[in-house]
Amino acid sequence: MDILNFISWIKSSNYRATIPTDVPSLLVIGAKDPKRDDAWLSLALNADGLKPLYNKGTVTQISGPSTAVTLNTASGVITTVSQSLTQGNKNIFPVNNSLVTASSVILVSAQYPTAGAPLVYIDSISAGSFQITIANPMATAMNGVVKVHFFIVA
Repeated sequence: MDILNFISWIKSSNYRATIPTDVPSLLVIGAKDPKRDDAWLSLALNADGLKPLYNKGTVTQISGPSTAVTLNTASGVITTVSQSLTQGNKNIFPVNNSLVTASSVILVSAQYPTAGAPLVYIDSISAGSFQITIANPMATAMNGVVKVHFFIVA
């Protein structure tokens, strides 16, 4: 804010709390405000909630369907090894992620290009990791790679 905007701000009694400087992810924005002499209001947005949109990654399981993977991003895609699951069976594998806390909320979904519909869900969450379960509730056997998309909400 330049000095003329500052004077205008003072004259119009638009006193606002100072934006915290200890927040590392601020986006500075301007909003149209017809009440102000210069018609603009300086604002800042804490961008921490937007991190999953730009902090994403991918990882591929290397050996078996229960092999752990590590991906330290707020969202991502895990490509599993080929799953061979008949109806009622499941595979569970751990995901190591330094952003996860014991109270994290994690959303998951499955992308499976062939016949069948895998059921994917979070089995457990602890500080630094979570477990994903891939189950086959369908009568058709699953035989293929599953892409698990995850998103750490909190």
